[in-house]
Amino acid sequence: MNKIFKSALVGVAAATLALVGTGAATAAPVGGAAPEIIGGTKSAPTPSAVQLVFTQDGKSYKCTGTAIAASWVITAKHCIDRVTDMSVYYSNSTANRGTAIKADRLVPSPKGDIALIHLATPKPLANGYPVVATGRTPTANTKGVIFGFGNRANSVASDGLYQANVTVVEASFDGFNGPAFRIKGDNGSSNVGDSGGPLFIGGTIAGIGSISEVGNPGADIHAISRYANATTPEVRPWIKNTSGA
Repeated sequence: MNKIFKSALVGVAAATLALVGTGAATAAPVGGAAPEIIGGTKSAPTPSAVQLVFTQDGKSYKCTGTAIAASWVITAKHCIDRVTDMSVYYSNSTANRGTAIKADRLVPSPKGDIALIHLATPKPLANGYPVVATGRTPTANTKGVIFGFGNRANSVASDGLYQANVTVVEASFDGFNGPAFRIKGDNGSSNVGDSGGPLFIGGTIAGIGSISEVGNPGADIHAISRYANATTPEVRPWIKNTSGA
């Protein structure tokens, strides 16, 4: 059964999994324990990787995001649905997130499980921002890299940002029935808690973490998941027009 990634940001603790539906899904509450990035390797310092902490339906949750401009972060649509308060942390440490920057605007994509977050206070990055690709088709055996802050295998808490190598299996659909990359872990996999995290292909952002096909993969580094395609004609121009990135 497919499961929404939401809960702890890649890099934040997760809990109950929410069922994927045709509309918005509910995040898993903060404070539980469920496997997220499994295996992989500790990432080098990555200033564009951000942690999102927010209130949804009166409960606290976490997701991940990627800064793509001084005032804009890209994440999953289910990470902003029914959200009343959003804090953005520019830290790769789950123990010390630093000072929060409040979001003042949450913008859902016109198609698929993708959203943009506008910061109340811009956060310039000295070395620039990752680029969202244009027109990438999910082609079997294409290699990619995913990033996340979530728990390690068997629910062991993560101390920071991790990454894993993955392989595209085929085209699929995300948690909002938008086009997606169906991927399989090579040396690590994503699952609950990877909501909103990036899939990089060829050095550019191609996908955004949406759903896992396994509710609890334990220590399975080859688990299957789906990343919303951010490069389509319906979505990529919207990202540009909204954020300038």
